[in-house]
Amino acid sequence: MKTFTKFSLWTLLTFTTFLANAQMMNDGIFMAKGNLCGGITYMNDSWNKYWEGALYRENKNLGTLTIQSVVLMGNYGISDRFNLMFSLPYISTKASAGTSQGMSGVQDLTMSVKYRLIQAHNLSVIGSIGGSIPTNNYVADYLPFAIGMQSKTGFARGILYYTLPANLALTVHGTYTARSNMKADREMYYAGKGYFTSEMIMPDIVNFGGKFGHYSYRWQLEATYDQQITQGTLDIRRNDMPGLCDKFDYNKVGFIAAYRVPVLKDLQIMVTGGKILSGRNVGESTTYSIGISKYIDFRKNKTAGIPSGPICRPGDMNHKSGGMEVKKEEHK
Repeated sequence: MKTFTKFSLWTLLTFTTFLANAQMMNDGIFMAKGNLCGGITYMNDSWNKYWEGALYRENKNLGTLTIQSVVLMGNYGISDRFNLMFSLPYISTKASAGTSQGMSGVQDLTMSVKYRLIQAHNLSVIGSIGGSIPTNNYVADYLPFAIGMQSKTGFARGILYYTLPANLALTVHGTYTARSNMKADREMYYAGKGYFTSEMIMPDIVNFGGKFGHYSYRWQLEATYDQQITQGTLDIRRNDMPGLCDKFDYNKVGFIAAYRVPVLKDLQIMVTGGKILSGRNVGESTTYSIGISKYIDFRKNKTAGIPSGPICRPGDMNHKSGGMEVKKEEHK
């Protein structure tokens, strides 16, 4: 196999947790104090054409690359405006052509906290910090079949969440992710020039995005946009494997559709989809996922008539004792 690209892998690792459930790491929705949202999501990501630098091409020695994952996630409301979140994916990779074998295994544990800094009428200003660490010694220098990057990360994110009439909402977010260097199983690599060391320099990453649509307790239907800019300058060399430290940029559109089923005690079913429209050193990837999640109320003194659930729309909240509680009408 002469030519590879790692985009599908990186996209999957970056967005699995973002598309997993209604309470995402990059949105303006919060779990209420003492409530836990737990869920599991299946995701499928595939491509057979890609951009090698700016050149759009395919690789018949690879065929279609498919990456599948099952992700466990959780989000706990420490307070109505302060949430703790985690995710842990199991990932498998395979190609439809060629002789290279795919890989599978548990990847990186991601944890973050999200805090509502300012609430001004229907506008929420939110900050989030977090990071990820590899959970085992998987092989990273085997793209595009590696299940992870073996790089520790730390990120800081800003979120603006604005609600409109008719249960409409607009979310805008930006994230800076710093990545630690990783140690490869070789003593030399090429990244613009030869480096006679096993330590690969990993460039940092900037992400921007937004979503717009309907969000209520029962229903969610939103359109999404995401952009990634890698702080590197290297392209995949002609007919060569990509380096872990190369530049991978893209523009992606998608959707989120979810419903909480009353007869299943408000178990939420969510479907998402996404498509890469353009990029550099990335695959023309198509992604879809389906997940389920459930809320558990751990409060000792539950508020009568108000079931457990997220803080949905700032304009629909009652202020009590300095906190916020979801109105009963939102659950009907």
